[in-house]
Amino acid sequence: MDSVTVRSYVIAGVFLASLVAYTYALRYRDIASPPAPPLDSLPAGIGAFTGVTEAEDTETLELLGADATLYRTYRSDDGRVAWLFIAYFGAQQENSQIHSPKHCYPGAGWNIIEEGSARVPLEDGEIPARSLVISDGADTHYMLYWFSTADGIITNEFALKWNQMKNSLLAKPQATAFVRFSMDATGEAERGARDELMRLAGALAPRIDGILRASGAAPGGGAAGRTPSRRAASDTSAPERTP
Repeated sequence: MDSVTVRSYVIAGVFLASLVAYTYALRYRDIASPPAPPLDSLPAGIGAFTGVTEAEDTETLELLGADATLYRTYRSDDGRVAWLFIAYFGAQQENSQIHSPKHCYPGAGWNIIEEGSARVPLEDGEIPARSLVISDGADTHYMLYWFSTADGIITNEFALKWNQMKNSLLAKPQATAFVRFSMDATGEAERGARDELMRLAGALAPRIDGILRASGAAPGGGAAGRTPSRRAASDTSAPERTP
């Protein structure tokens, strides 16, 4: 074996040993988590909708392991019902992990019959979201969700894992909030459900962002992941509770 090969093996060995030592140190490093946001300060009334905060059962909360949660039912003036669920995680731990709807709903008896992406319109821009249509054979629901992080909005579960792993390696906080809107789209209720849920999500998203921004689960200076609208540009994205 020549000297160049030996040197290459030595360098690779030192690199791997350093990486293992660094990863081991990170595992036991205590990284301060941002404070839990006051999710219940989100407005109960917004536009044509009035919200009522619902209580989550203790077993679900323990299984979820979130630092803060909000489950709220919103009813519009014309009788439509929408559900908002937010779960905030100051750090990702063994018993405190974000559960994706794509994994939880099938386990709860709901089938995903449509999956895609969406752009939630705001007054001065838009934010990305993931959209799902789920059904248990009797009821159908339309859903929008995203993950809010200090690096912006993420709508892909694999990208979220990478973001958390990257922040862990950099010894940065991993604060993340899961935000989910859903609405009944069974039979006649399907008509207009998507547009109505978009309007509700667009009205509440900046307010949710403001609450999370103060706790470090959204970047400062505006809605996480926001892109400017054409108008703005011219002027200057636990087992889930059912539903």
